[in-house]
Amino acid sequence: MKEKRTPRDRAGSFAIAMALLGSLIGAGFLSGQELCQFFGIHGPWLFPAVAVAVLLMFLIGTVILRLAADTGEGRMDKIVVFFDCKPLRAVVAVFEVLFVFMIYLVGVAAFGSLFEQMFAIPTIIGSAVFAAIIFFLSLFGIKGLLRFFGMVIPVLVALTLFIGFYAMIKTGSFAFPTGEAQGMVSGIWPIDGASYAAFALFCMLPVFVPFGASMQGKVKSVWRGVLIGMLLFASLTLVIILAIATDPEVREFAMPMIELATRHSPIFGIIYGVLLIFGIFSATLSAAAAMSEYFARTFSEKRSFLIPVMGVTSLAAFGLGLFGFRELVSVLFPIFGYLGVLPIALLLVHAWRFYRARRAEKKQDTPQ
Repeated sequence: MKEKRTPRDRAGSFAIAMALLGSLIGAGFLSGQELCQFFGIHGPWLFPAVAVAVLLMFLIGTVILRLAADTGEGRMDKIVVFFDCKPLRAVVAVFEVLFVFMIYLVGVAAFGSLFEQMFAIPTIIGSAVFAAIIFFLSLFGIKGLLRFFGMVIPVLVALTLFIGFYAMIKTGSFAFPTGEAQGMVSGIWPIDGASYAAFALFCMLPVFVPFGASMQGKVKSVWRGVLIGMLLFASLTLVIILAIATDPEVREFAMPMIELATRHSPIFGIIYGVLLIFGIFSATLSAAAAMSEYFARTFSEKRSFLIPVMGVTSLAAFGLGLFGFRELVSVLFPIFGYLGVLPIALLLVHAWRFYRARRAEKKQDTPQ
């Protein structure tokens, strides 16, 4: 007899799908730069590369969420390093902090590049002003601001789809020229697809682990939610890739989708740019706040400690951000993708051991 789905199941699936999208869609993705770096260089082979990435993200993302729900473990370091090894857990925690700093750094660089492309303001000025604003906001109450900026993301996604379909319908032709791999991107489509999946999965971990732990006893909708989220993510990915393929020259810009929107209508470009500014604010402010909370929790909550530490962090983000948004995406995203293979592998080993032990317990409890 087919199991009847309840409204609670459907609501759970939708919540999972939205959490997945929220963890994956940032400035790098919606600007088109992230997809150009990992997939755009492969010509027609970008489609199997995307398929590899999406399949791995669906399979492993389901395992992550299901394991967190079944174990009830909401801490990332403990679910990855499931055995008692404090040094390795410390390494994972440091890796997580570096990852958050990378988001902060890329956000500062993205803001500078965005202002230069839209308003011809030098990158160094835009990045400096943005880093200063984030520094002050990260030390004070920001929950209301984060909720406001977070509301912009669905609007930005809808506008991305509109511009993508508009470009495809108006142009009606596509070109998929191959390109030269930049930074740490391998230029080999199966590897780039897998490394993108590893990077994306590491983006999902801080969201999926506590989210899954809160769903103990409600695991029936897990795979449906991940499937819905991945189908939406794959659809949005293909729309952006195909839209850029209508005018491949925009790949040379730091923000390809803004340039594409501007070429079709300056008004589209301005609206898209303003919404993307809010999206960058949301991601960067979240990262800075997470770092501030980590330093306060680990070392000291005193302002006399946090102000200089976050000041140095912001200066480092500003200085490194001057290397350029496009260059940082091509170097840092693949590096974290390659490094992310280790925690993902440890998590899969944890899942294998956990479910093997649970099957063995069930066999023992089954009457002969």
